[in-house]
Amino acid sequence: MPVVYRLLKKKRLADAFSGEGARLYGGRWNSRGKACTYVAGTEALAILEVMVHLSNYEQLKDFVLLELEIPDDLIEIPGNAQLPDNWREDPAPVETLEIGDRFLECKELLALQLPSTIAPREHIFLLNPGNSDYEKVTGKAKELEFYPDPRLVKD
Repeated sequence: MPVVYRLLKKKRLADAFSGEGARLYGGRWNSRGKACTYVAGTEALAILEVMVHLSNYEQLKDFVLLELEIPDDLIEIPGNAQLPDNWREDPAPVETLEIGDRFLECKELLALQLPSTIAPREHIFLLNPGNSDYEKVTGKAKELEFYPDPRLVKD
């Protein structure tokens, strides 16, 4: 059962698993309008996935780290052969959006394991709020102490 991590702004803690941010803005693996929650397979990857979007690492002081476990039988793991050759391009290609959107529409499984664009041998997970186990699993998330290393936040 993988342990996964979500790093988010403290002010968003109450709706950490609403999927609203992804629904409003879309992401690499979901189209705008499709609610989902992104989590990372390691704490370090969760930090990196956030840092690439920050203009000032000082902002990390305003973040909180959550940890949860995903049951193995609720995870879909596509093989690398199923990913388009251009999956790491920026902006995200339509092919990656289609993969995530199909998964989200199905609602059969809770999580889709995918490679991270930042560290492709590590994994992120797309969580589907439409899955019947979503609230049970995300409801067990634990808040961890998060103190960013000062070397990450210095000017």
